[in-house]
Amino acid sequence: MPYQGYQGGGTRAFRKLYGYKNLLAWQAADDLAALVHELVVEFKPSYWKLANQMLGSASSVKANIAEGYCRNALGDYIRFCEIARGSLGELGSQVQDCERWELVRGSDLDRLVRLYGDTTFFLEQLIKGLRAKRQEGTWDRSMGVKEASADYTTDDGSASLALPDDLP
Repeated sequence: MPYQGYQGGGTRAFRKLYGYKNLLAWQAADDLAALVHELVVEFKPSYWKLANQMLGSASSVKANIAEGYCRNALGDYIRFCEIARGSLGELGSQVQDCERWELVRGSDLDRLVRLYGDTTFFLEQLIKGLRAKRQEGTWDRSMGVKEASADYTTDDGSASLALPDDLP
């Protein structure tokens, strides 16, 4: 089930991603990162450092959700989601700067604040759910990383794929 009109679902990369792509928290964070990028590329040179910090914070949120998921260990998953929450907090502080300094206004600011709020909500719900699974002992490691089978081919079907003899 995609997050309210998730914008990244049509990409080629999305079709190859692990199961975290189905998490509403990750989808909202992905859309948030895309919106941050859309907005900060318009910043004047004197605000490029802020733009880079915002891009880093926004990317870190979704990247940490994905990394925690892919570690397939509940403690790590929770810890990485908490790191994502820290990056989201950092981004929130930067959004506040953008509003006060009038770098982002009107409907752009409304979209940014709404998406920030949605991402925060979904991430908090994810953390809450993971903590409940830890407490109840209902974590199922088999529900972790799953990848659809893929055909791995080379352009030249006659090429030899033998390993070198000097491997340790």
